[in-house]
Amino acid sequence: SPTSDLPAAGGDNLPEGAKTSSDGVVAVPIDFDVASKIEGKESQIVTVAIEPGQILRAESGAMMYMTEGVSMNTTTGGGLSAGFKRMLTGQNVFISDYSYEGEAGTTGLVALGTDFPSKIVRLSIDQYGGKIVAQQGALLCASHTVDVEMEFTKKFSTGFFGGEGFVLQALT
Repeated sequence: SPTSDLPAAGGDNLPEGAKTSSDGVVAVPIDFDVASKIEGKESQIVTVAIEPGQILRAESGAMMYMTEGVSMNTTTGGGLSAGFKRMLTGQNVFISDYSYEGEAGTTGLVALGTDFPSKIVRLSIDQYGGKIVAQQGALLCASHTVDVEMEFTKKFSTGFFGGEGFVLQALT
């Protein structure tokens, strides 16, 4: 999103490298290559280590467990219109933000999973030109700067016969 690359505005007490999301959340983006670990065979979970000053945004209801010091805040992530757009793309109206309130140099853990056996794949939006188009409900978690938008199939036959429907989700 256009606002995800903006440095955070505000006072001097903001963490270095903090960015502002499209809904005004200020935090340091998470490096999932370093901070996340995918575990399991048939039914996988992802464990994400969160540092102070970072926000993990996840599908509401996906949390399996979290360690002490991690707090969860459930919002619409940008107002009712943002929640409604997510609902049309197969996500929940509400989204959960996880933050860690521990000492510098320590991390809190959040484990996330799905309601059904699934394979979890880690993708970097930057490696795909800044946008990934996925099936409805495909997003499990992301850094706070990732936005979920509606994307429509280009052809009627693709939406009708493709099995994914006419409305997809674009992650930007």
